[in-house]
Amino acid sequence: MFTQAFNSSDTGTFQVSEYEEEIWMLQLQQPERVPRNIYAWKMGNSVDLSLLRKAILNVIKELPNLNARYSFSDEGEIIKYYSQEYDACLTDSTLQGDVASYLETRRNLAWDAATNPPFSSVIVQTQQESLLVIDLHPMLDQSHTLEELLAAIKHHYLLLSSSGLALLLTPLEGFSMEQGHGLEQAMPSSTEQSSKNQVANIILNEFRLALVDPEMALDDDFFDHGGHSLLATRVIGKLMQSHGIEVSFNDFFKASTALSLAERAVANGHVEQKVITTLSQESAAPLTFAQDFLWQAYSAYEFSPIYNLPFVISFVNRVDEGVFLEAFTDILVRHTGLRTKFHTQDDEVTQHIIPVTELSRYKWFWRGDESVDRTLSYEAGYKFDLTRELPLRVRFMNVSEGESQVLSLLIHHMVIDEWSLNTLMSDLSHAYMARANNQEPIWGAPARNINDFSLLQSEQGLNQQHVDYWVSKLHGAKKGLSLPGTNNPVNISTKAQWAELDLGKDAFQTLSALAKQQESSLFNILYTAIALSLHLEGKLDDIVIGTSASGRTNADFFDTIGYFTTMVAHRVQFDRQQTVYELLQSITQQINESLSYADIPINLIQQELGMPISEGLLFDVYIHIHSNNALNGSLKSPTGDIFYQQVPPEKNDSMFGLHFEVMDDVSPDGHHDLRIVTTFQEARFSLEQVNSILAKVSKVLTMLHVESGGSKTLDQVQL
Repeated sequence: MFTQAFNSSDTGTFQVSEYEEEIWMLQLQQPERVPRNIYAWKMGNSVDLSLLRKAILNVIKELPNLNARYSFSDEGEIIKYYSQEYDACLTDSTLQGDVASYLETRRNLAWDAATNPPFSSVIVQTQQESLLVIDLHPMLDQSHTLEELLAAIKHHYLLLSSSGLALLLTPLEGFSMEQGHGLEQAMPSSTEQSSKNQVANIILNEFRLALVDPEMALDDDFFDHGGHSLLATRVIGKLMQSHGIEVSFNDFFKASTALSLAERAVANGHVEQKVITTLSQESAAPLTFAQDFLWQAYSAYEFSPIYNLPFVISFVNRVDEGVFLEAFTDILVRHTGLRTKFHTQDDEVTQHIIPVTELSRYKWFWRGDESVDRTLSYEAGYKFDLTRELPLRVRFMNVSEGESQVLSLLIHHMVIDEWSLNTLMSDLSHAYMARANNQEPIWGAPARNINDFSLLQSEQGLNQQHVDYWVSKLHGAKKGLSLPGTNNPVNISTKAQWAELDLGKDAFQTLSALAKQQESSLFNILYTAIALSLHLEGKLDDIVIGTSASGRTNADFFDTIGYFTTMVAHRVQFDRQQTVYELLQSITQQINESLSYADIPINLIQQELGMPISEGLLFDVYIHIHSNNALNGSLKSPTGDIFYQQVPPEKNDSMFGLHFEVMDDVSPDGHHDLRIVTTFQEARFSLEQVNSILAKVSKVLTMLHVESGGSKTLDQVQL
């Protein structure tokens, strides 16, 4: 039943999804079971209705699914095309009678997929006020949420407004015609099994979206198709927020196909609808909780370059620097966090988005011929003044003819985290292709900014239940790390050295198989090996280890570029009578369980524990993994892919005593190379100590390869 059709203006081909087909068939056969959702808002006198019409029209043009039509082809297949007529999507109406009756009448109007768009809007003039009415058909539920569409309309209204006034909409009180969402509402199950099948298909759809793999089947394993813990976080958040389906992290790793996960999922029917007000582009916002912690640490290091992220990539093919500048400018326009300045007044820090019209006042891009006297070391050590300049520097290095082009991409950590890097590089590739074709990039939906998240977080406040969770887990834990021969100077220098352990060409496949067998993850296997090695190195019974969590608890902000990451601490206690597998299971359970509480920054937890962050972190050891490195990839261009790869950064500083970074490098042919890069503060640890620990890690992993090796008790492990 699937086919593709050209639209009337020949702008591309469009595929009918399985979801659209099911809704279309139900609409055709039982239209009473596909009710539309109708929303209404009051508009104040300050709203310019002509600008509002233009803004809505721009959104419809930007998101062609809003103006789609569906019908049968001559071959009896469903075809989808995009209309270039917009009258049905945007109309005006003058109302003399009762508003509620008008809206009820509108909801009961017949809807035909061949002639009616799934999105329609009406600007209604009553005797007292103006209203905006939006009518959404369930056909859109898998592609656009109401919040996304409102954000897009407000965004375009603001761009059109010469006065800079935001679009203010007030929901109509006492009115609700929201009938639920798509197949969940339209196709209620008659049996428990059909309900599970429905949940499984919803989960499968989220798998496909997260992994960009439309061919995944119900019994395909999420992790076998490139999934990892960050993407699992995204899927879990989307399932809960968009579908009311609750899945725990532990269950996700134990049952990682859509079918098996559906058996463990809880479909509570509660869909979270968090209304988010889009800010004016010139608006200020407080720091988020995570940003506030990072700013405190940044100021404690006297605003040194320690929180610079000096990314360097080398291009295999030639890049047009002019096109690259245009494309990266598109990124700054789209992702407002990258054009943010920070103001301090009376010890309060706020973040301010620089308007697009003022971007030309700032120097942030340098061509290769402008970089004759500059080195990568100079860029990496640049000291930002975040109160006066953009938080990034993009510089092509000067290279000799015939050498590979090298790009220094220096971004301050206050405005980006590792999750964001994937969004940045993906959008950059999309923009480069458009600009190489002398076009502006067209985005599927506007990107949310971190100012929106900050205001939402301020409104909701700190989740005290989550704070209490961490306090209960960490109460009584011993601070820091003490190993034989370790120095503990009063003033600890961040100057560091590093060592590397190459785990071998077959490590990824072997350890991934072990992780699946133990219902764990690759990261948890390696985390356990490092923790056990530290236990053996120092005869430790108790150790607190830090790691990274995404900090993205709201699915609306999964594609926002910003600093959301939180550092979380796990207390690992060793029982000499437990087996290595039992230790692995304990660590896996603890890490997975904690992810639901990982929105609390470590400084607030330590404050509750009576260990103020000004006296140092609770942990000296930090472990995290770099999977699917976005700095190894390609830019899309009309002449073919422009491949690039990351140039490994110099590691001369570390805020952690021992920092273990698991590097999962994927080659173009899909092969995974696993390495553990360990950075250590040289004033506290010696290279000999670190090499001893890494040797033990290697032996623990080798032991786990051997049958029954993980069944040994800890006191039986002799390395």
